[in-house]
Amino acid sequence: MLVIPAIDIHGGKCVRLYQGDFTKVTEYSDDPVEVASRWDWLGAQMLHVVDLDGAKAGRPMNLDIVRRISIDTGLPIQLGGGLRTPKHVRAALEAGATRVILGTAACDDPDMLQELVRRFGERIMVSIDTDHGRVMTDGWRQSSTIAPAELASRVLEMGIGTIVHTSVSRDGTLSGVDVDAISCLLSTGVNIIAAGGVGRVQDIRRLKPLERRGLAGAIIGRALYTGSVKLPDALRAAGSRRIIPCLDTKDGRVVKGVAFTSLRDAGDPLELALAYEGEGADELVLLDISATEEGRGTAMDVVRRISSALSIPLTVGGGIASLGDIEQVLEAGASKVGINTAAVRDPELVRLAADAFGRDRIVVAIDAATAPDAGKGDGEGGNKWVVCTCGGKQRTQLDLVEWACTVERLGAGEILLTSIDRDGAADGYDLRQLRAVTEAVSIPVIASGGAGAPEHFRDAFAEGGADAALAASVFHFGLLRVGEVKQYLASEGVDVRL
Repeated sequence: MLVIPAIDIHGGKCVRLYQGDFTKVTEYSDDPVEVASRWDWLGAQMLHVVDLDGAKAGRPMNLDIVRRISIDTGLPIQLGGGLRTPKHVRAALEAGATRVILGTAACDDPDMLQELVRRFGERIMVSIDTDHGRVMTDGWRQSSTIAPAELASRVLEMGIGTIVHTSVSRDGTLSGVDVDAISCLLSTGVNIIAAGGVGRVQDIRRLKPLERRGLAGAIIGRALYTGSVKLPDALRAAGSRRIIPCLDTKDGRVVKGVAFTSLRDAGDPLELALAYEGEGADELVLLDISATEEGRGTAMDVVRRISSALSIPLTVGGGIASLGDIEQVLEAGASKVGINTAAVRDPELVRLAADAFGRDRIVVAIDAATAPDAGKGDGEGGNKWVVCTCGGKQRTQLDLVEWACTVERLGAGEILLTSIDRDGAADGYDLRQLRAVTEAVSIPVIASGGAGAPEHFRDAFAEGGADAALAASVFHFGLLRVGEVKQYLASEGVDVRL
């Protein structure tokens, strides 16, 4: 799913309107070209440019800026605003627009729209802007009599496969995406790029399951400019879901139990690591599960053996209690380092580690169990969990969701969330627990604990909002293979790397 930064041009400046109201404008930059270059540098694959002056005037007004953006970034540009005639469309394409978006013209002149599709094919898109079930035109100042679904069906019959849908009442409000309206339009068979209301990375996670029904992308405007959404975080949330085998090691061997107890041998870590990479694992996690309890550091010899043989990212955790430990693990070849008990004992370690090594290399592992008083008077049927330390053996008084928000604020780049209640039970991830965390934080969350069937991985993504799913015993003991899980997920419309 594409994440597409919006660049709205008004008076030569980069601005954002509130619900399309020209009297409620916020200026963010005097140089839209410089803004475009910033999004390009941060990893954007496409830009959504709106000529607000053109929308108001009924003809393109800022094609010179569009041309400079195209030359400077080389990114595909979808351009809307004031494109009402074939001459306007041709001028926009000549200025560097990859695709042009028609809104008012699509409603007022379907014959012209059909002719443009005949001449320019997929370079013609239609914007369906809705407000409380009505299609809005003329810069969102007029209400059309045509219903959104009817217009979507009409343009689909003309050969336009993808539309831009904007929720006018949510545009610029950061109030969340209108999933119901998007879902309704998807039922017509048209593909959609959604706009309006994105205020948190969680909104991207809410849209992600719609990708299998034809959601092609999400446009983000004000949230990027205010900083409530960071583009790299949004790109990760919209990207491919990861499958991560976990190697829990003790005394140099991979072990696995149930609820962190009754451990049994599962094999040699290097042999398993190479097998999982060959099967298509996106990453590996190596946890020295007895290091903290035994008061020692991570077994570096195992880390070196595995990291030197792998080409996929390796996250290492267990017994890491200081900046020196983190540095040692990274120097041994790990891509990322997981901190658990040490973070609870000294939360400042998370901030210091993120500052010293970069947030993308710091994973906070959180082991959580149902709170003793869960379900008593909260009306949520037990939606309360506490954080555990020392390999799940010690319960703290820390509330799971509060702790997740704290580590994000301190600079963690990712959370590895393990349900102790589900660990090794193979009856599915704790989706309520998972969803509680993914809805509270913007950083990626790895689901762990309970995988036993391909459907469990699907549910972790589609219902739990996870960015990655980790499993151990089902892979170690041959109940499932990584490639098998990925093929199933792809068949279910989940975006995975095959």
